[in-house]
Amino acid sequence: MAIKVASGSWTSIERILSEITQPDIKAVIYFFSPDIGQHGIHQKMKAAFRQACCIGASMIGGWSTSGAVESGLVAMSLSGEEVAETFVAFREGVKADPRMAAQGILADLRKNLGSRQLNPDEYVGIVLFDGLCLGEEIIREFTMEKDFVVPLVGGAAADNLEFKKTYVGCNDALSTDGVTVMVLRMKVPFFYDHYVHYLPTQVSCIVTKSEPARRIVWEIDGKPAAAQYAKLLGLPSVDKLQHTHFSRNPLGVLIGDTVYTRSPNAVIDGTGLQFYCYIEAGTKVNILKQGNIIENARKGLANVRTYLPEIGGAILFNCVLRYLEMKEENKIEAFNEVFQDMPFVGFNTYGEELFTHHNQTLTALFIGKAQESTCVPQT
Repeated sequence: MAIKVASGSWTSIERILSEITQPDIKAVIYFFSPDIGQHGIHQKMKAAFRQACCIGASMIGGWSTSGAVESGLVAMSLSGEEVAETFVAFREGVKADPRMAAQGILADLRKNLGSRQLNPDEYVGIVLFDGLCLGEEIIREFTMEKDFVVPLVGGAAADNLEFKKTYVGCNDALSTDGVTVMVLRMKVPFFYDHYVHYLPTQVSCIVTKSEPARRIVWEIDGKPAAAQYAKLLGLPSVDKLQHTHFSRNPLGVLIGDTVYTRSPNAVIDGTGLQFYCYIEAGTKVNILKQGNIIENARKGLANVRTYLPEIGGAILFNCVLRYLEMKEENKIEAFNEVFQDMPFVGFNTYGEELFTHHNQTLTALFIGKAQESTCVPQT
């Protein structure tokens, strides 16, 4: 028994199912191109692994030990060697009321978990949800729940940059308006973290007016946000802002040495800036500059090995903006190769999750091996 992974096109689904089959499967995690959603992939997975909890999400490209996947699917199975127990919950309605959907998930998990003491060194969760909803509200409900101390790592489902329909699967269910959480009671140590390759500059400002429900910042330093952002970048006017300015000069919330990226994506009504993650008024942010995404991944993995000298496998949740940057710079295979000495899968997301809702970030869960001594996850 071990962590098993496979990838390929929809026409190779039977091979993929065969390659991740093993005794005592506890969990199956899979990511797939949006067009595969109509083929009943969730039913295929659950029919093949009735004894396991199965969750999945649509992607814009995926990652796997056998190579990066532009379209198709990637899948992983976890066995009883890594996982003692698995618990799963699923709710719909995240577009209309993400907080209520999250509260429903929490209620279901409390019922399923019973009276267990949730030691965060022993339990970890994977969260997947519709990439077109306000994911910040979902994650906030989990982090504010004092009795739910399980760390959640995950990503928002994606489509092919059409922003029309994303899929989330849980066992026999598949939804374009859903959220699922899988909680694993682990037998082996694990490590989770988030990785940002953009670096802070000395240029900082204060968000003075925002509309979080629409992810819009209206004012920066008391001035129209778009014009002030352009000025901070050294541009003469708002009409000089291009998409590359947004992706290459995101804003960053700095907490100590940790960077939380907030990337704009559009000018709204000529004055506001819309973001991929919301920013509340009163937040201090710094302009960020591009760093080396491959070197950042290598350093991140080296850090993981200080906690998990032997890594049994990994699950990666990588922002679509990072993916587009790597495509533009021809770094897709170089990034995938950083992790190729272990069984791993991942997907490119519309938002990354770890204690908060991130963007332009990689979040990751690394799973150790049974002979490891107990290790406290660090973030």
